[in-house]
Amino acid sequence: MSLDTQPVSLAPEVPAEIPARPFDNVWLELERRHGWRVEVAAYDNPRPAVSRMPFCFQDFDNRFAAEFRVRNRLDEVVAGAKSEWDAILKLRHWVFVQLVNGTDPAVPGLEPATLLAASRSGGTFFCTHFATVFVAAAAALGIPARKLAVDGEHLPTEASNMHGVADVWVNELRKWVCVDPNYDHHYELDGVPLNAEEVGRRWQTHRGEGIVARVGPENRAVPRARTGIAGKPEACALFWHLIECRNDVFRRDGRGGKPPVVLPLDDARKRQRWYQGKPPKTFEHKRYASGTFLFTEELADAYPDLDAAHFEILPPHKMPYYGRVQFYTPCAPYFSHYEVRVDDGTPERIEGMEYPWRLHPGRCRFEVRTVSVMGRQGPAYSMALEITEDAARQPGWPARA
Repeated sequence: MSLDTQPVSLAPEVPAEIPARPFDNVWLELERRHGWRVEVAAYDNPRPAVSRMPFCFQDFDNRFAAEFRVRNRLDEVVAGAKSEWDAILKLRHWVFVQLVNGTDPAVPGLEPATLLAASRSGGTFFCTHFATVFVAAAAALGIPARKLAVDGEHLPTEASNMHGVADVWVNELRKWVCVDPNYDHHYELDGVPLNAEEVGRRWQTHRGEGIVARVGPENRAVPRARTGIAGKPEACALFWHLIECRNDVFRRDGRGGKPPVVLPLDDARKRQRWYQGKPPKTFEHKRYASGTFLFTEELADAYPDLDAAHFEILPPHKMPYYGRVQFYTPCAPYFSHYEVRVDDGTPERIEGMEYPWRLHPGRCRFEVRTVSVMGRQGPAYSMALEITEDAARQPGWPARA
């Protein structure tokens, strides 16, 4: 896969010529204390990307969100899903069939329950309404999601093709994925679902080559999912994208798109301006003048890692054989607790942010993940050691030689 489709990561790069042993100072001390040799056999503990932007997600115990979940039987919608991603595809398809596409919205405003009620009475809606209802349904199930607006690369003399979609955080993929409930589709490259930034960069570097549109809960590959810009690959329609910061969609004011919004910039976007409308009445995006764009060139600002359980191994205390594991979770909108598994043992619920890892000669494995209030498991962060007793070493416990 091309590097420009990899999830955002802030992990520091380690030069290939320097063999790194994570937490080397800890293992050196334990080797000295116990006459061990410690080898790191496996390590999956990426440093999470952290955003400086004021993202706001819906609180799970909001009474309107709870009513929305129960009234629309959302637990049944995702029942039988084989994975979190499969559940998201089922939820996207549910939104697709609940709303009728049209250019004349039946009701003003973006209150999710009102939109569904109007649709079931024969009303029609367009893209931003589909995105709003998807974000609401995801939030009601404890799945972090946010609204986006995307547009193609175009000149002031060309028409805008702005379109409302949604982002959803997928734990099993450890990344954001852009989904379009209006057309019940998303894009993939080499089998990996993409976010808007990844699609846009693939357009810039390869003119969208290799990107496949996939439709429906069956994840079927199709030649084209939406019209977009006539005569051009679909990827061109995601050159621009803005991300709404406020996604507490059950706030009951009937309004969406409240400022501010995040506008990711790269070299190509910095050289251009985003235009809206159709010739001869095109105009710069209104958020330039209103000052409600939050510009950033840092991908972590736009694409923070959620539900992370990154860990550090701290220097040992006075107790022998233990590694002190400390957890770090910068953003988990529906966090409940951590779940730790040591070796092949039973998962253990942890309420705090530190765990005493009991080490021993042989294979030692540690795994931690976040768990949400809905019981959804975050990505697994793990480490495995091979510890052998070194007969040539004299243990230095407890006194230092």
